[in-house]
Amino acid sequence: MAKQKVDIVIPVYYKEAGQLKERVEKQIKFFKKNLNKYEWRIVIANNGPRKDALEVAKIMSKNSKYISYSDIDSPGRGWSLTKTWQESKADLVMYMDADLATNLKSVPAMLDLLSTNKCDLAIGSRYVPGADVNRTANRYILSKGYNIMLNLILGLKIKDAQCGFKSARIEAIKDIIPRTKDRKWFFDTEIIYQAQKRGYKTLEIPVEWQEQKETSVQIISVVFDYIKNIFRLLFGR
Repeated sequence: MAKQKVDIVIPVYYKEAGQLKERVEKQIKFFKKNLNKYEWRIVIANNGPRKDALEVAKIMSKNSKYISYSDIDSPGRGWSLTKTWQESKADLVMYMDADLATNLKSVPAMLDLLSTNKCDLAIGSRYVPGADVNRTANRYILSKGYNIMLNLILGLKIKDAQCGFKSARIEAIKDIIPRTKDRKWFFDTEIIYQAQKRGYKTLEIPVEWQEQKETSVQIISVVFDYIKNIFRLLFGR
């Protein structure tokens, strides 16, 4: 029986290029040992007009059969995932943040849920039983408040919309993405919203998550963007 194919996308902003090689090599080492039942590859998605990460990805792809790359000029996670996931020929697609805040040990468990048809969309969660999280108090309060808003206003039956660790069956995500409008940081929330709206089964799995100091996200502007998009969905726009 042929192995299921998996594309693991790593969206990378230019500020994350410096540690990209080391982190991807860590992933490859782990995946070689723990993803034997799958045919997998890592897709490094340069995210934005600067090409620092793209140059690193090009060199790495020449030296490893496990690495591919994609170049997206527009900054924002949603642009990267829209392009790479819609172009994917894999059976399962996944993404995780370039900082590797989520422990890699959750990858096999997440893929196994999808490959055995237990769900269509699998979400890493920092707020379900079994999660082990280390983060600052202000980020925790903002995150929890956001997820409470999603439940109260949009009726999302989830505890963590924004953890940078998600995966999906390819037929589900290719149906969902054309129905989304946001291509930046709200993209995560919107694919969950559209998945639940269309009856796709969504499961959260606990993760071990360590907050990283570096970030390309401008918190205040992102918060206002989230609120705007929540009400866009509420009023059916």
